[in-house]
Amino acid sequence: MGKKSFYNVLLFLFLFYNISMSGGSYPNITALHGEALPPSFDDLYLKSSRGNKKNETLSSRIYLITLNSVGMDTGSFPGGGIYSSAAAVSKIISQALEIPLKIPYIADLYDWLRAHAILIKKPSELISGDIIISPSSRDVQGHVGIIGEMISERPDFAIYSNSLDSCLFLKNWTLSRWREYFEKDLKLNVYYFRLLKPLPQSTSNGP
Repeated sequence: MGKKSFYNVLLFLFLFYNISMSGGSYPNITALHGEALPPSFDDLYLKSSRGNKKNETLSSRIYLITLNSVGMDTGSFPGGGIYSSAAAVSKIISQALEIPLKIPYIADLYDWLRAHAILIKKPSELISGDIIISPSSRDVQGHVGIIGEMISERPDFAIYSNSLDSCLFLKNWTLSRWREYFEKDLKLNVYYFRLLKPLPQSTSNGP
């Protein structure tokens, strides 16, 4: 084993020890021979997701819980599984934030998001785990869902929400179809929100 290989082995052992002791992040030091250490997973994720680290991490958590919630029975939720989109989304947000959160009405969830999330103005800025909501009007029932994976560069995304036909939480919309139906046909507004952490402590159970 050459001298350089020997030092590389030592460096690997040293990094492995520090990663295990620091919960998975590379220590903020300079490697042997003046070489820069590899970037941490958090650094790579931050660069790839182009945003605030805490925010992106939370968005990913919401998206992961969303995927794991596909097929969730909403029949016992407020609204009887038919008008249960707000209850389903607030349940997923509650799990992601690890706070008690039960918001059965779209109007109340919209108010809560306005108080606790940032408004995303352009569809091109959306990422998986963002919230899409079309609040109800006086005569038309709205809907709320969670932005999923990008499916085209338009951009277009899959959307997960409660299905009033099956009373299940499903991947049942795309962004283009949502805007076509709720915005163009039903004349409802479409808003996009991104949750940040930590949340303000003023209200955790509702608006």
